[in-house]
Amino acid sequence: MLIAIDAGHGGKDPGAAANELMEKDITLYLALKAGAYLRTHYECDVMYTRNKDVYLGLSERANIANRAKADLFCSFHINSFNSTSKGFETYRYPGTTGKTVELQKAVHEEVMKVLKPYNITDRGMKQKDLAVVRQTSMPAVLTETLFISNPNEAKLLKSSSFLDKVAEAHAIGIAKAAGLAKKSSGSTYLMTIAFKNKVEADKHAKQLKEQYGWLIDVKKS
Repeated sequence: MLIAIDAGHGGKDPGAAANELMEKDITLYLALKAGAYLRTHYECDVMYTRNKDVYLGLSERANIANRAKADLFCSFHINSFNSTSKGFETYRYPGTTGKTVELQKAVHEEVMKVLKPYNITDRGMKQKDLAVVRQTSMPAVLTETLFISNPNEAKLLKSSSFLDKVAEAHAIGIAKAAGLAKKSSGSTYLMTIAFKNKVEADKHAKQLKEQYGWLIDVKKS
């Protein structure tokens, strides 16, 4: 099972910007965290349309997932309108049924479980003709987590512990919709790579942590 994770915006396209935040940064954080959680806790493969601050067109994002023949697609976004707008909402392409509805429902419900203690408004499960959910050939959902334009919600979006919970909820919802099996807690994973010097090894370890959430122990042989 291959899960495609899409961090909205990026590069020259910052997305929404307000309250000292840029949408592209938050979506990348959520996407990488959700992907890392899926890889760590479930039997699945994960791919990203982007894993760093680069620009991708909407069609390019869909094409990346289509070429890889991903089974499910989730696109992360942050909302913006005015200082009083608030809440969480999800989107699927109009008229889609079956697995797409299951995916939207599972992700929406899991994220709202996390958001309810913060008194976040549930704006509902919606349908809209959005490029990435229209052009992808697999069940796809797009989420809009809070309003960057709302000062109170922006405070939450600045909290890594809050974002971690939201990312994990996305992952759990995706796993439920996909019917993914949980990994055995007794599983052991080993990765060994040799580098010419410690600087290069540390650089690679940092990249893996940022991309997958892995903690790498660099040792000199």
